[in-house]
Amino acid sequence: MRNQFKILFYLKRKEKLRSGRLPIMCRISVNGRFCSFSTFLSVDERLWHPDRKRLSGRSDEARRINALLDEIHYSVYDAYIQALRSSDEVTPQAVRRGYLGGEEGSVGLISFFNQHNAEFESMVGLNRSKSTLYKYRYVCNHLRNYIIQRYNRTDISLQKVNRTFVCDFHRWLAEAMNCGTNTMWIYMIAFKHIMLLAVSRGLLGSNPFTGYKLHSEHTDKNFLMKDELRRLSCVTLDSPARQLVLDAFLFSCFTGLSFSDVGKFSMNDIVKRNGKLYVSTHRMKTGTSVDVPLLRVPHRLIMKYYDGDDERAIFRLTSNGWCNRLLKTTLRNAGINRRLTFHSARHTFATTVTLANGVPIEVVSRMLGHTDIKTTQIYAKVLQTSVSSEMQRISKNIDSYYDIPVRRSDCI
Repeated sequence: MRNQFKILFYLKRKEKLRSGRLPIMCRISVNGRFCSFSTFLSVDERLWHPDRKRLSGRSDEARRINALLDEIHYSVYDAYIQALRSSDEVTPQAVRRGYLGGEEGSVGLISFFNQHNAEFESMVGLNRSKSTLYKYRYVCNHLRNYIIQRYNRTDISLQKVNRTFVCDFHRWLAEAMNCGTNTMWIYMIAFKHIMLLAVSRGLLGSNPFTGYKLHSEHTDKNFLMKDELRRLSCVTLDSPARQLVLDAFLFSCFTGLSFSDVGKFSMNDIVKRNGKLYVSTHRMKTGTSVDVPLLRVPHRLIMKYYDGDDERAIFRLTSNGWCNRLLKTTLRNAGINRRLTFHSARHTFATTVTLANGVPIEVVSRMLGHTDIKTTQIYAKVLQTSVSSEMQRISKNIDSYYDIPVRRSDCI
């Protein structure tokens, strides 16, 4: 007899969330019997289409959630096919177990990761950055691909994620995906965060990363030297998009703001104290306050794009990756053939613009919004010229104070 199999998404109206949104549930039906599980997604009830069982409209949120629902639908159907192959009688509970990848009622790793990403995305622009969201998405996609290749399924239970799984995934990133040491370190740190979150929510008994050592390699901070920065500031481009990216990059060089902070910067982030202008904002990454004197160069760049709306972002940038692609060509045309990214502008502010000009490291740390001065000290180590100039500055005082007689044979 042919099985009557159905997958249905519905809203759980009796358990409205604090945000006012309703959880989206998935119901599996096999021959009149059914069971349900949470998709870990939620929606504003006004956007829900009762007939299509999807979100209405073509907004970014509608497309994103509908795509996730489609992915869940395909994964549940795949679990149903697997259940058909392994048993004569298929139950909705067996399909649910197959989808979740473990015991009944357990939560899948990819499902939980998608829930985290959905929650994270809702905070982008408030206290979360889009670039960090992309990082979590990359890691989630890598985990999904690894699970497909290793287990021939799209998800596994969180209970199945143990020390062996962590080690094998780490090795897979290196061998199959050819990731570098620091890239793997970044990805595994993100994966570790998801596991800690699962433990804190009571979904996992212990953290599989406990005692697992993650290491990164030291890399030199790339920044523009004084002459390179001067040459780049004189460049004029025919493409408005490339000019925008270059001007935003230069603005970061003279203010120290990161890509995400430059992207949200507006005239409301400028204050006037004692007749002088300051960039006064909070870092999106850490929430720490930033207070930087507004120099003439960045002020001119602001006025170049200011349209009279104090709340609107001055530099309307698409994405960090897009900016880096345009910036690469611009730097090459300016005769700068080293590998630099948009974040190199922040390094340039810390080294060439401030430390190399005698600004105390404590002040630089405060302007960069660092929570630990040790982070700023990395730039001081990189900038060897600052060490030389400081020693030249104090050499006369030392030589005049410590007058040690020497023999002719001691002279170099």
